[in-house]
Amino acid sequence: MRSRTFTQYFVITGALVSRLVLAGDAQSPTPFGVPAPGAPAPTAGITAVPGSRAQGWLAQGRSEVLARHGIVATSDPLAAQAGLEVLRQGGNAIDAAVATGAVLDVTSQNDTGIGGDLFAIIWVAKEQKLYALNSAGRAPAGWTPEFFTKKLGVQRVPGNGVNAATVPGAVAGYDALLKRFGTMGFKETFERAARIADEGWGQAERRHDDIRGALTGLRADPDSKQVFLNGDDAPALYSIIRNPNLSKALRLIQSEGKDAFYKGAIADAIVQKVQSNGGVMTKEDLAKYEPEWVEPITTNYHGYCRRRDRALRLSRC
Repeated sequence: MRSRTFTQYFVITGALVSRLVLAGDAQSPTPFGVPAPGAPAPTAGITAVPGSRAQGWLAQGRSEVLARHGIVATSDPLAAQAGLEVLRQGGNAIDAAVATGAVLDVTSQNDTGIGGDLFAIIWVAKEQKLYALNSAGRAPAGWTPEFFTKKLGVQRVPGNGVNAATVPGAVAGYDALLKRFGTMGFKETFERAARIADEGWGQAERRHDDIRGALTGLRADPDSKQVFLNGDDAPALYSIIRNPNLSKALRLIQSEGKDAFYKGAIADAIVQKVQSNGGVMTKEDLAKYEPEWVEPITTNYHGYCRRRDRALRLSRC
């Protein structure tokens, strides 16, 4: 278990902006930047990374992707498909981002998981306003200096194990995003993730290499070993991994909301796992957790800055 596990993904609809986007009704007329007298074609100077193509345009490493109505970019094609599926069903970018993140919580658990944290920056085009969500879990109340120095005999918080894991913030963060900006709930946005966890997902080169790089930690935890390993070794390349217990947890969240995680059966399982391995997290620690909406930090960049009277539009300082 790690105290800070999160990943980055982008869901874009309408205007091109970064991180999570809740777009207005109109499609951006300049999705690749605003033309100016000195730069009539803003993307003209962007150089593609050369690749090793056998034919075609050898100067480009990957094909460009253009989309008029929405685009999802992640480290996993299954997650990107989940986000696109939600967009096609009429969901907005926030709905799609949650669906995308939920699948990554299944297929990319070395990077992210429902036991980790969530941070989001959301640009609401209709309001011309930027929002930021800090859903980093807090330390258990039992994490006192005396607990670490006297009971554990260490001078700093460990880098792994149950006493490196704070209260998970991801599920509360998903809930906050959906309730404030989404149009769907956990039932719709967690569906693809729950199904993939139950049916299984293939281990292509990237994910297979991730498992091979985490063998020591996976072998040390019986639950992780049972799900992700074949005996003491990584499963074969292109094999299927299933995580039915994670699917069950996602189904509980679909039916009972975040309370299933912070107050219900999932909370019971978290506390049992932590305390049986020498940790001190309690159900009260979980039940008290709430994410925070915060003011995004801003700064000057190459002479441009955010002016309060111009929302997020960049202006010369």
